[in-house]
Amino acid sequence: EIGSGLVGSEMCIRDSCKTACPAHIAIQGYVKMAGEGRYDEALQLIKQDNPFPAVCGSICNKRCENACTRGTVDDPISIDAIKKFIASREIHAEHRYIPKKIRHKGDEIDYTQKIAVIGAGPSGMSCAYFLANMSYPVTVFDKDPIPGGMLTKGIPSFRLEKDIVNAEILSLIHISEPTRPEPISY
Repeated sequence: EIGSGLVGSEMCIRDSCKTACPAHIAIQGYVKMAGEGRYDEALQLIKQDNPFPAVCGSICNKRCENACTRGTVDDPISIDAIKKFIASREIHAEHRYIPKKIRHKGDEIDYTQKIAVIGAGPSGMSCAYFLANMSYPVTVFDKDPIPGGMLTKGIPSFRLEKDIVNAEILSLIHISEPTRPEPISY
């Protein structure tokens, strides 16, 4: 249970969960924050490394839970369920979390380079997300009118609800419609 017992770094001997995670998310940090009821901060920590927390919460194969050292005492922490809970709070929130932009050149200097990302699948959207967070103007091009790539076309709805994918994509591209046939600009 999230609110009781030892969670996160209080219990862990090593960060085997983070090592096992393909996205290398700071699992101990967000589990601890969730245990303390700091859900918004936990989401911010997750989104530092993963722009699709709700998608990952739905389709993750839970390698982190297999590596969780808590499993040597009793049961591993339900890391994926915690991430899914945190992400679902954001999807159903009135305002979505948008990370503060990182400005390497200073607040007064705009980037003049324009970056095009080809493909609006998970990799292309993630690339655009991180570039936009570094204040670069990014445009995503895709042959399909609906962004998402294999998230929308390759994973069946019973495994990954399309509403979750659309909500995550909308959060990334800051638009009010789930589809956009022209280039997606940040």
